[in-house]
Amino acid sequence: MRASRVFSVLAAVAAIGVACTDDVTGIPAGLEVYTATLNGANEAPTPVTTTATGTAIVTVLGNLVSWKVDVLTAIDSISAGHIHRRAADSVAGNVRVDFAPTPTGIGFTGTATVGSATVVDSILTILHEGRAYVNIHTKAHPGGEIRGTLVRQ
Repeated sequence: MRASRVFSVLAAVAAIGVACTDDVTGIPAGLEVYTATLNGANEAPTPVTTTATGTAIVTVLGNLVSWKVDVLTAIDSISAGHIHRRAADSVAGNVRVDFAPTPTGIGFTGTATVGSATVVDSILTILHEGRAYVNIHTKAHPGGEIRGTLVRQ
């Protein structure tokens, strides 16, 4: 019986290997990738003194925007997170996509939010024009503690 299980696993692996070809990347045509480095110095109109840092990856495929935001250096009590429209470097812009992260406690590191939403064309325009940023808000900094401009890769 053990030999038949081993054989079944090997047969499945072989079948998968035959089915896979090197001419397909698995990346959908038209996929756009944006990244941001988040820190307090990027906050506007006033930079925030914090040791918290993070990264954001935002992808766009058609009208579907997906995101993953990771906190790399501890942050306290996340209360909100968004993609904002940047009017100017020193101005806080309007919320365009709400991440609705789960509130966290003190010293949080890890994935703060992951999700996706179907959006309207105006949001895609601000991303394409480089006028969008990710902002993570906390209890201590309700206007935002770490922020970073989304840059197309």
